[in-house]
Amino acid sequence: MTQGKRTPIESSMIARAVAGVRYALTGVSPEGWYSPGQPLLPQAQDEAKGRAFDFPTGVNTRMTPRGDEAISFGQLRTLADSYDLLRLVIETRKDQMSRLKFTVQNIDEDIEPDERCKQVQEFLRFPDQEHDWDTWIRMVIEDLLVLDAVAIYPRMNLGGTLYALEPVDGSTIKRVINIDGRTPMAPEPAYQQIIKGLPAVDYSRDELVYKPRNKRTNKVYGYSPVEQIVMTVNIAMRRQLYQLQYYTEGSVPDLIMQVPAEWNPDQIKQFSQWWQGLLAGNTANRSRAMFVPSGVMPVDTKEKALHDQFDDWLARVVCYAFGISPGGFVKDQNKATAGVAKDIASEEGLQPVMQWTKSLIDYIIVKHFGFTDLCFTWSAEQDHDPLQQAQINQIYLAAKVVTPDEVRADLGKDPLTPDQIELLTPPPPPALAGAPGAFGKPGAPTPPNTPNGAQEANNVPTAAEKVEHHHHINVSAPVINMPEIKLPDYHAPDIKVEGATINVTTPDVLVDIGSTTIQAQFDAPIPADVRKITKTITATRGTDGTLIGKVIEE
Repeated sequence: MTQGKRTPIESSMIARAVAGVRYALTGVSPEGWYSPGQPLLPQAQDEAKGRAFDFPTGVNTRMTPRGDEAISFGQLRTLADSYDLLRLVIETRKDQMSRLKFTVQNIDEDIEPDERCKQVQEFLRFPDQEHDWDTWIRMVIEDLLVLDAVAIYPRMNLGGTLYALEPVDGSTIKRVINIDGRTPMAPEPAYQQIIKGLPAVDYSRDELVYKPRNKRTNKVYGYSPVEQIVMTVNIAMRRQLYQLQYYTEGSVPDLIMQVPAEWNPDQIKQFSQWWQGLLAGNTANRSRAMFVPSGVMPVDTKEKALHDQFDDWLARVVCYAFGISPGGFVKDQNKATAGVAKDIASEEGLQPVMQWTKSLIDYIIVKHFGFTDLCFTWSAEQDHDPLQQAQINQIYLAAKVVTPDEVRADLGKDPLTPDQIELLTPPPPPALAGAPGAFGKPGAPTPPNTPNGAQEANNVPTAAEKVEHHHHINVSAPVINMPEIKLPDYHAPDIKVEGATINVTTPDVLVDIGSTTIQAQFDAPIPADVRKITKTITATRGTDGTLIGKVIEE
């Protein structure tokens, strides 16, 4: 039997077959016109899956924290301490945070605080057992704003419970990352403290609280406000030095020098090179007076400006980076603009730092106290100054959104007692004529022994002896028959005011009510601005003993 001939398959045919299968699966044709081509095969499909970012190779072997960054921790601290305005802004934010009051409460606000809340709050009075809360939070905020590398060492007692929260210089802490570019889980080392240039201590995630505020996916360390304005601070420091040398080194401004007319170009060039070489890069010499040959005339090219719009711009940039109102560093603003700027600064600057601090303490409460149902909360009265809060309370009370006792609780006062409520509650106004329950209205009771439903006046004298002089008797709320009162440009119902009745037995007795006021209320729908009117009347007594009222037009 003859053997078949073995013919090898060409490699190009195999490649075409593979390409065809790949096309069937992906829909990407390798032979299409200007085809995108096939992607290269991954080199570390399993090892690199989920990696956070492209970190430098061997980053954990670097000895210095932030060693791969353009700006080191030391430089950030130097910048913050060298520029006066920047340091003032940082200290202002620390002042604002240290004066805020806080409380610890249950996450469910309907549950009253218990002993655990008091325990945590008492601990936070002296978080590191050395400094009070105000001093402790200032140290924390310093590293937050300058380095964005807040590190706190939770020191335990012999029983294994939390004893102190000790701030650690964040510039000594080097992050350690795993193969995914993330912080390793305990008990693996997550942080190293570098002291004297050597790795002194390893910390796991459970042994050190490390909490930057502005983390980024492509960086190992945080991004502080100081680092965000490095260029601006650099310019400001040089301008600040220039202003200092204006007073310490001299006051000669920048000049254009006129040379004698007989100098040829080579002489001018030689003199220019000598001049530039003498002054280039030497700020101190540029501010000193110089002696030149006769005929060299200086021309002042600009006025010396020690403060101009550029200084205001620098101040605004620095203040904006920290969310501080620039009102104290720039030209005066009007009241409305300054108020708006202050509110915006509080909303965009202080509130985020407050929220970060709450997040930090909440983490500590859960992680190191073990209380998962408690939280750190800033006191509500910190949102407004006393006058603003009083105005807000007044609006809420008028709209019946809150009760007086709720407002008193916010102020730390006890609820009103029954005696206080009675004292503060005004008596109800007397019923008006025609009002429900008033005499004379259909269906209302009629007092006995009074004509036409008029009420008998209590303790009003009904007779008097005849004497030579007339007697005047002051009577409250007599019956006064009023004429019709019309509102301007509006047809309203007639008004009749009824009150007490005075019966007299002799015309020689005069009842003098003087001038009084009446109020009339309408049942008909009328405009709100004329719903209630007040008029002044006088009254005279008729022969039948009734009083006839007369409206005094004002």
